[in-house]
Amino acid sequence: MSYVPHDVEWTPEKVGRVWDFYGSVDAFRPLYFSAHSGAAIVDRADREVDLRGKRVLDFGAGHGDLLAHLFARGIAAKGLEFSSGSARATRARFRDEPLFGGIEIADELPAPYADGSFDVIFLVEVVEHLLEHQLEPTVREIERLLVPGGYVVATAPNDEELVLEHVRCPDCGATFHRWQHQRSLTPESLAALFGRFEVVRSEGLRWSSGLRARAARLLGRGGPAPHLLYVGRRPVTSMPFPP
Repeated sequence: MSYVPHDVEWTPEKVGRVWDFYGSVDAFRPLYFSAHSGAAIVDRADREVDLRGKRVLDFGAGHGDLLAHLFARGIAAKGLEFSSGSARATRARFRDEPLFGGIEIADELPAPYADGSFDVIFLVEVVEHLLEHQLEPTVREIERLLVPGGYVVATAPNDEELVLEHVRCPDCGATFHRWQHQRSLTPESLAALFGRFEVVRSEGLRWSSGLRARAARLLGRGGPAPHLLYVGRRPVTSMPFPP
């Protein structure tokens, strides 16, 4: 194998290989964002849009970590996943959970849910992973799946310095972001991606809380807010996307 430094040209197949690897190693599971920050995200979303009685979807549900936090608060929800292995694991995990409405697998969009099926859709750490050609179809799909007046709740890293997470294969020279991030986002650029939605909230914040986080702020070690929260509302009078 020749060593030629180059950037990985991402395809859905290559993305799948990366996440199949992470999903196969138990030690990575606590690092999934919804696993360690999902409770704070659900708490904030509940305060923003009142999740009680809403039809909720976790778009990109993975192994169901966000769903688990929703169920812990008594909130029923469904999932959508693009990996059949992850979807099977989620079904098995929640087979006895009465609040679990099931999970669908989407090899491609549109997903197997009807128009206006949901009142709230979560995209937790999804947008930064999407390939360029997937962005607009994903936003279209979110709008299709939401009832008019429904909400999308999206999270992402804030103003990430992507190169700090780049690694290079010592065999072939391929360089890539180890978590497969495709873009760095700010409150303004994240809101712009959902341009047809009404902005309820788009801001930087810290999901961590408690004594450690408060102490860091008091000692001046907090630094810039590392996370983004976007809440958008589908306009009641929004027109369908053009074909």
